[in-house]
Amino acid sequence: MKKGIMLSLAMATVFTVGTSTVSKAASGIELNYEDVGVSITLSDKYNYVYDAENIYGDDISEYGINPDTIVKSIKSTPGVYFKALYVDDNNYFRESYMSFIEGEDKFGHLKDYSKEDLAKCGENFVKEMEDGVGKDGIKSVEYKDIFYTEGGLPYFQFVITGTNTDGDYTSGYLFTIANNNYYYFYTRSYAPSVDADSLLKDSQELVEGVEITYDKNIKSNANISGGIDWKKVGSKSAYGAVFGAVIGASISAINKKNKKKKNVKNTVEKA
Repeated sequence: MKKGIMLSLAMATVFTVGTSTVSKAASGIELNYEDVGVSITLSDKYNYVYDAENIYGDDISEYGINPDTIVKSIKSTPGVYFKALYVDDNNYFRESYMSFIEGEDKFGHLKDYSKEDLAKCGENFVKEMEDGVGKDGIKSVEYKDIFYTEGGLPYFQFVITGTNTDGDYTSGYLFTIANNNYYYFYTRSYAPSVDADSLLKDSQELVEGVEITYDKNIKSNANISGGIDWKKVGSKSAYGAVFGAVIGASISAINKKNKKKKNVKNTVEKA
């Protein structure tokens, strides 16, 4: 059930936030979003899990953070479906989340294209990503080839560095296309020094738990090797949203004055 359209951008791009169900799976928490045909099983390393409908896991208020504020932030942030956090070995929060964008291009399902076509599409990202640098606080965008899940599903990979009202961040994110729509999965850290490959690894682990319902009636016969027209995915003013710098970015606020329990250096306070 679609809960409502949160924001409509140019080129008919639509962000949605939907209702969910939450259950405890053997390997962690399972989230279901029927409105966009996604279910995801999260690793049990995520101690704090939130979406627009549910709070699951440990009590993050022990860090001086109001969990209701996180839920409200998710509800008010276009495109974000959940927020999952854990504390890394350096006592910084790592945040993983998902966003969804309805696409205008009719690519169908990324999984139906050959590895050769997807590789050519990926090669085009290198130049296209340069256009995003300098917009919406993005400092750098690096294309990191294609990741295939154990089930053979392809995801394009990127590492982004940027800055927002919360400070400087590094994000490793993956996206795929299914049912003509875009599914993004991110892991971000505000730590001053972070291994970008480890962020990508977290995001890879994230998508291994993803199941997407594919519409078999949708054809995958576009010229995807020619690249993706990002102007049709989002307006120029939404570059940050398209490349993961804006979607959900401000759900995490750095509050260096608040160092409760384990001296965790990043908190999740505001939208």
